[in-house]
Amino acid sequence: MEAVRYWLPRALGLLSFLWFALMAAPTFYWLDSAELSAGALGLGSPHPSGFPLYMMMAKAASLVPIGELAFRVNLLSAFCGAVAVGGVARLVLVLGREDWATVAGAVGAGGIVCFSYLFARQATVAEVYAPTAALIVLTLLLFERVASGGNARVGLSLAWVSGLGFAVHPEYRMLMGLPIVALLGLRVYRGARWPLLAPAMAIFGALGSYLYLPVRSATGRIATLDWGHPDTLARAWAHGTGAEVRKVFDDQMMSTTRELVSHDVSTFVGQILDYLGVLAVLAGLVGVVILLIERRTRWPGVAIATVLVLDFLYASWINPMGLIDLQNGVPTVLGVSICAGVAVAGLARSAGSAAPYLGSVVALLMTVPLAWSSFSVLSLVGDLPRDFTESPLLTAPVGALVLSQGDSLSAGTAFVQIVEGARPDVGSLVVPMLSDRERVAHVLASTKSEPIDAAEAGTDAVFSLWKQGRSVLWEPGPYPLPPGSVLQHGPVVGLLVAADKDTAPSAETLTALGRLYAGDTARDPAARRVVATSLTYLGRSALRNTKVTLAEQLFRSALDVRPGHAVALVNLGVIYSRAGDLERAAIVSEQALKTEPNRPQALVNAARYRLALGDLGIAAKHANRALAVAPKSAASWVIAGLVDMKAGRDDRARTRLQTALEIAPRHREAREALAALNGH
Repeated sequence: MEAVRYWLPRALGLLSFLWFALMAAPTFYWLDSAELSAGALGLGSPHPSGFPLYMMMAKAASLVPIGELAFRVNLLSAFCGAVAVGGVARLVLVLGREDWATVAGAVGAGGIVCFSYLFARQATVAEVYAPTAALIVLTLLLFERVASGGNARVGLSLAWVSGLGFAVHPEYRMLMGLPIVALLGLRVYRGARWPLLAPAMAIFGALGSYLYLPVRSATGRIATLDWGHPDTLARAWAHGTGAEVRKVFDDQMMSTTRELVSHDVSTFVGQILDYLGVLAVLAGLVGVVILLIERRTRWPGVAIATVLVLDFLYASWINPMGLIDLQNGVPTVLGVSICAGVAVAGLARSAGSAAPYLGSVVALLMTVPLAWSSFSVLSLVGDLPRDFTESPLLTAPVGALVLSQGDSLSAGTAFVQIVEGARPDVGSLVVPMLSDRERVAHVLASTKSEPIDAAEAGTDAVFSLWKQGRSVLWEPGPYPLPPGSVLQHGPVVGLLVAADKDTAPSAETLTALGRLYAGDTARDPAARRVVATSLTYLGRSALRNTKVTLAEQLFRSALDVRPGHAVALVNLGVIYSRAGDLERAAIVSEQALKTEPNRPQALVNAARYRLALGDLGIAAKHANRALAVAPKSAASWVIAGLVDMKAGRDDRARTRLQTALEIAPRHREAREALAALNGH
């Protein structure tokens, strides 16, 4: 049995690595994957919190001569994912008894981690979540040894690993800090003195990693990928703690709006049930109780329960933005898997001599469905993320500017330009970061454009170059296109508009290609969202340019790729309302609310259409929810005021319209409605 306990985690880790490597994206993936790869390979400073330990690990991985550079960084995640799988199995073996029932539980726990899509996706692309998972599992293993009476060497190793964890992802600090401090405090209380050195070891590990950010930024050699310019300790602190991110997403993080919180909680719980399975989740709940009841496993049980509770808070309240991209919940996968393995062992043990067989059956029931569903998605990544990224660079004229708005295009462009040296004549800027004057000035200088004063850098300054005759390609997105821009397409259609060319794709071409995307990306959630979002924003550009038929075709193409895409449905409602079909406009707006029940624009539009149709009760319901989820939006207060006017509640209508004007003093509709109330 001792040999089994020694070799089983290693064997599961090796098999997991082979699985993750086989399923790994052949090139960079969507979202932030390419940016992190570019940052690592170029030793840059990626978006907050900088992930300094990951940058150095990924740089080391890039030196392994296997496949293209992006694939090598993906293999780092595969390796870390394998460490996590083996570590989870080892934890179940340590926490359980020395019998075959525990072995079956360990295999089941490792299988849940390995095959759950929530985890497997992060273990097959360049992201920080698999390395974070590996460090969480290593921490839990050391935590168990310290709780069992481990010596100073084990305890200080725990402190050092925790310091490294602080430098890989902010969530690690939140999840593991409290249990570690509590355990070390207990050891001091019981007479040990080595825990007094633990803070120094943790600081050594964390500071040694975080110094990478200011030291590397201060060289001035990474300006094309130097988020936040953390070249001083003050800037490095702000960057490492994510101060800018908290400012940007202030309305979503730690929300006090009940409707938003309840939606995010239900979304997270639904994702865990979908991607772990009801059986594994139920077994996990039983396993937590078993760990907390038994004296020998109580401290590890407390640590795992803490991880589960705090990750629930992090994923559904503190940082719910990761829910839509399936980036939340990896620590929950680890915790549920460990506890499920313990529960399987306990259940199987009740069968006596048949324990190994019963445990094996339950483990298979938990893991086989996960393996099949993960394989059906992971095997479809292909080269579409690279094609998506290279499209603007292939079509851009010499000396053009490419302005991206989405994470996938901006990250992919950074990779192919910084790492692979593609199109050095093309300047690549990110629209939401045009306020970063230093980076704008650097990019424009590096492409030998007209000189621009860094103090004046921004959207207007960039587009002054367009007015001077420079080609500008602009990805459709939340930020509106400049006046005079027209539609343009490239090899991967639906990505960009060109501000200097008077050509546009036909609606038939875009619809056909939208359906082609649907075939290639039907099971990959990230791909569906990226492509549907691109087609939707291109449709909005067409609508602003009064190309209504083309806009409708684009919105329908987006819905072919991602049925229920809320933004496409909201914009279809706008088209129907302009055509006078308010009933249809209301229906599609309410369909959008089935997908995203808290989208403010869908709520406001649905309320407006229902009010015009005379459905006052439904209109009031939508308007009140819009106020609850978007109290800082003038549109929410206006529609609520209009509903009150229709219902004869003039005093409350007046108050709400005045609030709208306080938020947006020039809001025409609010002024007109208030004037009507006041008899002017």
